[in-house]
Formats: sequence, structure tokens, C-alpha cells
Amino acid sequence: MKRFSLLILFAVLFAHAAKAQVEYNKQIVPANRSIGASLEKNVLFYADKRLSVSQQGNAALNLSRLFDGKMEPSYTSSAPSMTNPAVITIENLPNYHTQTGAWVGWSTRWWAPTSFKIEGFNIHNGIDSWIEIANITSYSQFSYMKKVPAGDYTKLRFTFYEANGTNGQLGISELFFLMPEVVKAYDNLMVQYDSEGNVGIGTTNPTNKFEVNGTIRSKEVIVEATGWPDYVFEADYDLPTLAEIEAYINTHKHLPGVPSAKQVEENGLTLGEMNALLLKKIEELTLHTIEQDNKLKKEQSINKSQQELIKELIQRIEKLESKQGN
Repeated sequence: MKRFSLLILFAVLFAHAAKAQVEYNKQIVPANRSIGASLEKNVLFYADKRLSVSQQGNAALNLSRLFDGKMEPSYTSSAPSMTNPAVITIENLPNYHTQTGAWVGWSTRWWAPTSFKIEGFNIHNGIDSWIEIANITSYSQFSYMKKVPAGDYTKLRFTFYEANGTNGQLGISELFFLMPEVVKAYDNLMVQYDSEGNVGIGTTNPTNKFEVNGTIRSKEVIVEATGWPDYVFEADYDLPTLAEIEAYINTHKHLPGVPSAKQVEENGLTLGEMNALLLKKIEELTLHTIEQDNKLKKEQSINKSQQELIKELIQRIEKLESKQGN
């Protein structure tokens, strides 16, 4: 009897382990046609900033929380209803055919929807109409996901009628539209990568190793530059005269050796190149300043000598006049 009990216990444990392994494998399968596509493939990441998102109904959710990937719930302060549901509409979705697999749904921590509908606007082959993807009542889970029928969807609409929160209030952590063929991991959402190893932020087509379409704020930037313009201080450097610089400016409307505004607008200017050019002009200006200072000192010295000579001449004249007066 004891041996029989051990066999039963072993069989139960084995069954649980096998079931757990199946569930585990089911969750991590990354194939296009499985539900294993993870939230990093969510087309709706930062939809409130990249796409067009609107909300209707008195039971309002915090839109930014629905798309930030943090899974922090947003709760309504009032309950949605069948006559006044909470409706979230996302427009301007990338036009990709979902025939190879896409999934749509929501998740929450508390106050889950119990009655809801999900629709997609399908433009495939001129259909141009809203398609009902899910229409669920008496739901009791804290997440929902369903495979999207084949089509080209440019809009999604989530309608929440009832929820199990306090006084019927609603809570939603994340809305998602998983489409593996549209996005690589977080691609074109925060950072864009390409096959050449170029990385871009705010641009879908980076042509440099790191490209940002916007403002960079940093504590410090170190630029490794060559051709630093210390050669300006060499004895054989041909320092242009101020007259030559003036003539060049009058003709070209910019400093010699410095790209024009049009060239910079078209081609840009590297930080290292810009710093080197600015330093070169500062060094040339310093040389001109030193030259002007030396000229000024020389003129001051000459002026002082002339003043002393004039003073001496005046004294001699005064002496001569004094003698003649006697």
C-alpha cells in the first residue's frame, strides 16, 4: 500500500511538471504564428506620443500610462456603463497586413473589465470599415489577448462597458497590439537600429553610428579630434591681413575657411571640426590683437618721445625768450 501511494504521488508530480513545462514553453515560443510574441513587439508603445489617441466617456483613464510599458494601472474615478462606456481610439497605425499573426488585448492589476469590445478599422482591399475583433461579457480574468483576423488595420478601438472595481470602476495597465513583422525590439519607438549598426533616436533612417533628431543634453562630451590648429602659431604660418579678411567678408559674407550657412544647413558640421575652426579663428584673432597691441605700444613710445622732445623744445624757446627780454 505504501509503495502504491508513492507511485501515485510520483505520477501526480510528473503530471504537474509536464504541465508546467508545456505552459512554460507556450509562453516563450517567439514564432510569428504563436501568442509568444512579447510586449517588446507592441506597436502601441508610446502611442499617445507617436500616434493619434483619443478618449470618450465619463470614466476616463490616464492615457500615458496605457502605453508606457510600465504596467502601472490607471484607474477611473467613475464607473463606465453600457450607455456611457470608456472608449479609447488609436489612429494612424502603420499599414501592415496581419495575415502572418498579430494579437490585440489589454492587461490590468485590479478592477478588470468584465464587459468590453475591441474593434479594428480594416482597409484591406477597400473594406474600409470597423471589424469586430472581440465582444466579451461576464469576463473574470486580469488580461485578455486575441489573434487579429487577417487585414490591414489603421485604427483600433477599445470599448469598456463594465468592470469589477469599487462601485464598478475600471482599471487598465496596458493596451497592446502585438505585431512582430512591424517592429523589432523597441524599434522606431525610442531607438532605431539598422543592419549596419547605426543607431538613431527620433529618426527612422540613421546614416551614422549614432544619430539624434533633436536636442542632446549631457553632463560632458569628449571629442577626439585631429589637426588641432596649433600650427597658427608657427613662424611660417601665412596669417591673412585684416584688409584681406575684410575683402573676403565683403565678397562671401562669411569668414575665410569657415563653411557658409548654406553649406552647414545642407551638410552639417561635426563638433570636432567646429571647435577646431573656432579655435583657429580665435588664435588668428589673438595674433592680430598681439600685432595691434605691439603697434599701439610702439606708437605710444614714439608719442612719448615726441612729447618729451616738444617739452624740451618749449623749454629752450622759453630760455631764449627770457635772454632776449633781458
